[in-house]
Amino acid sequence: MKYATQEDPASAADPSSADTFSETANKEEMSQLNSENGAVSGGSSFPMNNSPQMLSAPTKGMQRPRKVFIKPGHSQLDWMKLSSSGVDLRGVKEPLLLTLEEVAKHNKKDDCWIVINNKVFNITSYLDFHPGGRAQLMRVAGKDGSALFYNTHAWVNVDAMLNKCLVGFLKSKQR
Repeated sequence: MKYATQEDPASAADPSSADTFSETANKEEMSQLNSENGAVSGGSSFPMNNSPQMLSAPTKGMQRPRKVFIKPGHSQLDWMKLSSSGVDLRGVKEPLLLTLEEVAKHNKKDDCWIVINNKVFNITSYLDFHPGGRAQLMRVAGKDGSALFYNTHAWVNVDAMLNKCLVGFLKSKQR
């Protein structure tokens, strides 16, 4: 593709033609780039074919995750405000050493404990704040939810998010 240059007599005679030519050339190049990357003609090139956004999007036959309505005042920001407010979210005075059998007794919506990384959390207050809904957390109520947690939320820092809900630690089976 030829660009207007100082040696080009046409561009020297009419400076506005150089700008117009350059703009036209840029539009043509962008159009060519968009078509090479699979973008719709005349549209945006985002997301491009084979980009992480396209590769992670559900394809035909795959189910999209079910959207869950979060009540007003129950966003993650609201959770962070509540957890830093000084309200007792643990339900115990000091950290306990617990067995899985003891944790299993706390498997109801009004008394819900889970284990993640051998740490026991009282998530009763967090249930309505969970972006995936209460039902997802109830799947591991009273159980060790470490595997499910890391399969679903590998990027989430559970200690930072639930530190005010820490009830105690799981006893090792060797004791």
